[in-house]
Amino acid sequence: MAQEISYQNDATGSDERARGSDNRLNVSSRSDSRSYYNSRDNSAAFSLSWDDTSSAAGDFILYWKNTDATGKKLILHKAVLNSVNNCSFKIWTVTGTAAGATATPVCLNFSAPQSANATCIEAAGTAITGITADLLIGHEAAAAYSPAEFDDDDTVIVGQDQAIAIEYEQGTTGRTWGTLYGFYE
Repeated sequence: MAQEISYQNDATGSDERARGSDNRLNVSSRSDSRSYYNSRDNSAAFSLSWDDTSSAAGDFILYWKNTDATGKKLILHKAVLNSVNNCSFKIWTVTGTAAGATATPVCLNFSAPQSANATCIEAAGTAITGITADLLIGHEAAAAYSPAEFDDDDTVIVGQDQAIAIEYEQGTTGRTWGTLYGFYE
């Protein structure tokens, strides 16, 4: 016989019942990260990577603009930043219209992939142009071939038509690469 419990829905206030199988009640404690649930339940978690062979100090190298018109916000989960040189990166909110090589965020739920409502640009041999740094979100230093990680604990929230960008702030011209992880909710 299946197990069953009755409970009050904390969102609607209605009485509901849950029934499990195999004499177990299938429940989730929501102990995983928000990005996990947004990926699993909504196919709304994405990664956006770049790999530029000729980043120079002051270049913008990755741009992500939230173009979702339904009210969903882009939440920055983490950035992993790499270089062949000792360097520093800055993560900014930016204004303007970015120009460069188009990039596509990858849906991290491969079983039910969706497209991100986004405009994304990466440096691919030339820096991203047309944008202006606005507010500094983070500043990270990386040793050569040792990644720097910006983990903001899901607190950077990008609204509709707002954008963020990564700048290769200081370092010798050379290869940079990395990934931004974010989700929509």
